[in-house]
Amino acid sequence: MRMPRIVFAAFVALAAALLVSAGTAPALAQKAEFVQRFKDWSVYTYGSGPKRLCFAVSQPKDIEPKNVRADDIYLYVSSWPGDGVRNEFSFKAAAPLGQGSTLTAIVGPDVFELFADGDRAFVENVVQEARLINAMRRGAKLVVRGTTAEGRPTSAVFSLSGITAALNFVRQTCG
Repeated sequence: MRMPRIVFAAFVALAAALLVSAGTAPALAQKAEFVQRFKDWSVYTYGSGPKRLCFAVSQPKDIEPKNVRADDIYLYVSSWPGDGVRNEFSFKAAAPLGQGSTLTAIVGPDVFELFADGDRAFVENVVQEARLINAMRRGAKLVVRGTTAEGRPTSAVFSLSGITAALNFVRQTCG
């Protein structure tokens, strides 16, 4: 059975926040482990066997508004093949996003629609998600634009330097 997107995203956000900022694994029964860095992207794994999950994570190079803490913003591409999931895109904002609002992920000329759920955003359509991942592999930067729950526009710019190597490594590591 596939892990619910929100539950998985909450776990990944917590693990990555602790790992990326502190450089150490959280005190969990099984620890998410830093595996390797690929330029602006890092790869982590959690668990073993058929329930093993892997994710590539990055933080923004630039954000708007400037008074938001970039330490609280993440972009993930996650795989847990034991449940048939590969290359799931998710974005974690620093604050709750507008309920039911639509965000956009922009890579070069390609624009992808995301849906907001709390402080996270996902691609609704699996075909569009695959197109987004392919655009990320070809692109230099990805911009996520949206609106906070208070109605303020927000954006985050992520480097895509290293994403192809990180995703290839995730595929080799997690199967």
